[in-house]
Amino acid sequence: MRWSLVFPPFEDKRDRSAYYVAPPLGLLSIAAYLEADGHDVAIEDFVLRLKTGDLKAGPRIYDECAERILASEPDVVGFGTQCSTGPASLNIARRIKAARPRTAIVLGGHDVSFLGPRYLEAFPYVDAVLGGEAELTVPKLARALDGSGPWEGIAGLTWRRRGTITARAGEERVADLDSLLAPSYHLVDDLGTYFEHSRKPTILVDSGRGCAFACEFCQTTLLNGRKVRYRSTASLIAELSAHRARYGGFEAYFVHDLFTARRAFVEELSHALIDADLGLPWQCRCRIDEVDRELLGLMSEAGCRMLLYGVESGSDETLSRMNKRLRRGVASQTTERVRWTVDSGIFPSLSMVVGIPEEKPQDLDATLRLAAEFIQVGRVNAFIQLMSPLPGTALAQRVAHRLEYRAEDAPTAFSQGIEFADGRRLPEDEELIAALPDVFQSFHVVTPDHGDLDICVDISLGYCKLLEVYGWTYIALAEHLDLSLLELFRQYRDRVAADRGPGGRRGLVGLKDHEIWGAFARFTAGLLASGDAPVPLRETFRFESLVQEISVLPPVPDDGPTQSPAGRFRLRPAARLFRSPVGLPWTDPDSAGPRDHLVFMGPDRLKVVAVDGGRARALEILDRAGRLEGVDESLFANLAELLRPVAELGVFEPVPVPAGVAG
Repeated sequence: MRWSLVFPPFEDKRDRSAYYVAPPLGLLSIAAYLEADGHDVAIEDFVLRLKTGDLKAGPRIYDECAERILASEPDVVGFGTQCSTGPASLNIARRIKAARPRTAIVLGGHDVSFLGPRYLEAFPYVDAVLGGEAELTVPKLARALDGSGPWEGIAGLTWRRRGTITARAGEERVADLDSLLAPSYHLVDDLGTYFEHSRKPTILVDSGRGCAFACEFCQTTLLNGRKVRYRSTASLIAELSAHRARYGGFEAYFVHDLFTARRAFVEELSHALIDADLGLPWQCRCRIDEVDRELLGLMSEAGCRMLLYGVESGSDETLSRMNKRLRRGVASQTTERVRWTVDSGIFPSLSMVVGIPEEKPQDLDATLRLAAEFIQVGRVNAFIQLMSPLPGTALAQRVAHRLEYRAEDAPTAFSQGIEFADGRRLPEDEELIAALPDVFQSFHVVTPDHGDLDICVDISLGYCKLLEVYGWTYIALAEHLDLSLLELFRQYRDRVAADRGPGGRRGLVGLKDHEIWGAFARFTAGLLASGDAPVPLRETFRFESLVQEISVLPPVPDDGPTQSPAGRFRLRPAARLFRSPVGLPWTDPDSAGPRDHLVFMGPDRLKVVAVDGGRARALEILDRAGRLEGVDESLFANLAELLRPVAELGVFEPVPVPAGVAG
């Protein structure tokens, strides 16, 4: 049989640290099993096609997807769906069935695994849903589809035959992950093409499956089981070595929600990576109560450069409701453990959620305080998402009667990425979602017990973005005004709403980052206009306003010229001198530390470098000289000599000679 496996169009907008494009690893693995069973397989990666421009967002996006799929004349089209890609999968499938009715449509993935009968009831053009891990069951489904095998006995399958819907419970998982067939990378574009459209070349590595915990909002345990399975260290090193030999440098992402569940595995793999000396950075996902200084240090030595912690909340009560089951005492150590991570040389992403059904204002404020603590640690990526129930989870079952649909005015953690109509969802997607709340649960929200869903929406959209630039100002301003962080945010949000006027979108919905920062700058300037604010607060605001200004400019490249400049030169636009009587926001204003700093935005982060008084004055002279006509070239030569150490940062650029003027 001829199969087409489809990765639906999607643009991930949740976590801005997701800087890579990679092939759909799950579909590649399933394809390997189909090919081994003698089937002809094609993979359509529409995420990559959007990135390359071969597929255009717009009202015809699903028509184009269907046409591409039908071009290979498949007997079966299988969609890998999860959360927000459900509507896209169905709207493409409907077109395929209309154009070629004999083509079988099969859905698989996170949400559909728990709603098989409901999908077949609601969508007559879907022939089967295959739930859970599918490597071992998809060949059996293929045999049932071509008439050479039975439908009964396929674990996790829901199917339609002669108008009757039948579901088979259970699951069939790969017990020994080393026995997994190698993913069928030959069915997608060369990884080099994916690298071209990634900020950092990244390869996903299936290192383990399963989770020993049962957080009430998560599907992982339900899909992959509570028994944690790992691949052997030898198989992982062999895979990384093969990729290294073919593609050179890249970053490995070990895809497993509970990478650190078994300490012995992490230690063994880390030592093997050190011994192999592949020179590959890597990242993973883990729980914050499963690491310590020693383990983080070893992981860093082995090349770990990023990891994701599911922190979830700053409220112990909320964590308890989530059934997070952190080890005793760890919740109070969260910030300290984040600091351990940073000190180890690992960049942590810290995921939190708001909008929990039983949430109280004090729970919300606790999460805001925790996020502020993370910002004060520095060198972290903290983000807050709006909670939404996922099918099959205990949370979804508990709040089914409380689901609300706010369309795009309440973007949840798992409802974004299919905005294909000038930044909004297509009407046909909206119609599906609104009509079937029990199917598209991840697009729905629940108003918390405190009654203010709008504040949760705005916190998820803007709070951590505010802290990225104005974190120190925000904390100092709340202290100065004697307000909780939640109340200060509420006042800021109300000011934004007033500025937007009646009849517009709510709160911060639809605002771009620079608009969120600009509104806060105006809000803060108004509060400081009275003149009673202390100097450290005013200087902190001045510093972070400078950061906001340079953050929207082209960054200083890491590979810029580092030698002393010749001729007329100037600081790059994203580099500025900051001189202050009290120093930087995170320093003690009464200390004897440096007061002058060069501040510049690099490709990945803000960089702040102390400069002595003499070089600070030279930078001030350079700024004035660069804006004047007829300045003697010898002045620039003298400044270049004095600023030689600063030039090593790559922050200077030549002043272009005006057209028509001889060089």
